[in-house]
Amino acid sequence: MSLKAMVFIDGGWLYRSRGALFQKLREENGFEIDYAKLPKVLCEDVANYLDEDISLVRTNYFGTIPSARSGYNTNKQYSFYDFLEVNCNYETEIHEVDVGSASDVRSDELWTKVALASALVFFAAQPGAYDVALVIGDDPDLAPALRRVRLMGKRVQIIGIRPSDTTKPQNSIFGKSRVTDFPPIYLDDHAADIRLVREHRLRTCKQCGHEEETTWAGPDFFCSHCRGKYRHS
Repeated sequence: MSLKAMVFIDGGWLYRSRGALFQKLREENGFEIDYAKLPKVLCEDVANYLDEDISLVRTNYFGTIPSARSGYNTNKQYSFYDFLEVNCNYETEIHEVDVGSASDVRSDELWTKVALASALVFFAAQPGAYDVALVIGDDPDLAPALRRVRLMGKRVQIIGIRPSDTTKPQNSIFGKSRVTDFPPIYLDDHAADIRLVREHRLRTCKQCGHEEETTWAGPDFFCSHCRGKYRHS
């Protein structure tokens, strides 16, 4: 019988870490992640290490979206989260953050790690929900939750970015003890495997029915004419 793996993604951390990924590949125009491949590549890495079959049962993505930023259009961000659910089979937890409030500084990061830690422990308490937790993120504040999960008989794999010479141990989950069962996985070592290669294809605009060539793979497509009208309306 294969081991059940559940993936927990700190979406904010992953977004901020893209720079290290395209730097690894010496990309000049940025780096896009193939979110459909990402959990599968990581599960294969753990399976190879354990020499056991791994079954991916759920991918949890935790993210935020601004609710009060003047002039900021959230449609693209909502479309991205819809894409994760519809096209990549992710389970998303998205929190609206009032970035216009001075007292709400960095509440996006605080909410994400609390939500991720809560889900880790919750699913660990459900009989047979998962055997191995793959945590994508490098927040040392997750250490207590990871230790509790391991005390509950679950194994933990942490996925981060390879530390630089200036990285301080107290600022990284890798500097904490008793939080993982395996050697760390570094996303930058898998940069070529998780890089998104976009394909051009014809799609029909949801608004006007016009066909246009695009690389957008999300569930809803709007042609350049309709997107332009919306931006200037």
